[in-house]
Amino acid sequence: MPLSPLEWLTELIPPLRRKRRFLFAFYTAILDKSFPYFHKLSASSKKEFVQRVHHFRKSKNFHFIEMPERDDVSVLVSAAAIQLSFGLPEYLFGFFDDIYIISGAYTYGDSTTPWAGHVNGKGIHVAWDHVLKGYASDSDGYNVGLHEMAHALEYEFAYGEYRYDHERTIRFGAVRRLIAEYVLEQSYHPGAMFSEQGLTNYHECWAESVELFFERPANFQAHYPQLYEGIRRLLNQDPMEWQPAKLPLSKN
Repeated sequence: MPLSPLEWLTELIPPLRRKRRFLFAFYTAILDKSFPYFHKLSASSKKEFVQRVHHFRKSKNFHFIEMPERDDVSVLVSAAAIQLSFGLPEYLFGFFDDIYIISGAYTYGDSTTPWAGHVNGKGIHVAWDHVLKGYASDSDGYNVGLHEMAHALEYEFAYGEYRYDHERTIRFGAVRRLIAEYVLEQSYHPGAMFSEQGLTNYHECWAESVELFFERPANFQAHYPQLYEGIRRLLNQDPMEWQPAKLPLSKN
């Protein structure tokens, strides 16, 4: 006698729950080992973080260039996106379907200088060795994962879900103005925190500001308090406290 729909669901649910628990334990083990930000979250925030990583990873096509496909790599690259967006309701970066993970620094276009990552309309590109370097220390201000996801977030405000979010679009515009006023238009730059590119190019200044915000928050706040506050309001996180200001309900 065939199973009824209710009986069929009853049979199916326990294995799915076991698979989900196993998968989330796998994510947690990777993040515990290699993701400093994860250590500083509360137990409930860790659970939400893992869920978001899972959803983000499922939503993307990962392409591995000059390296074997590895689950831990796609988890950690996904976690960079979730770290940046953890205080926000929308975190899937829906404008992008594809993420390209290259084994090491690469050349792009006409440039002969090695690149650690870039973002364009075709996808998010990162050099894996530089992503690892970025998470080897959480206080040196260098994090390629966060840097490229910051560039990706610009696309989200221009073309993705956040172009319809009036409040956050205003906050992002405020950050743009703060970058211009307190960094790009200044001749004196305290603390030597930005690269030459970051001091002259808005897009690089924004991405470097995100790196500094998460990895050198005390220095960044001391030297650029207005910009720090603008990014804190935009991302709804305060690394000085290492908690989202108020974790919003996820849309997904």
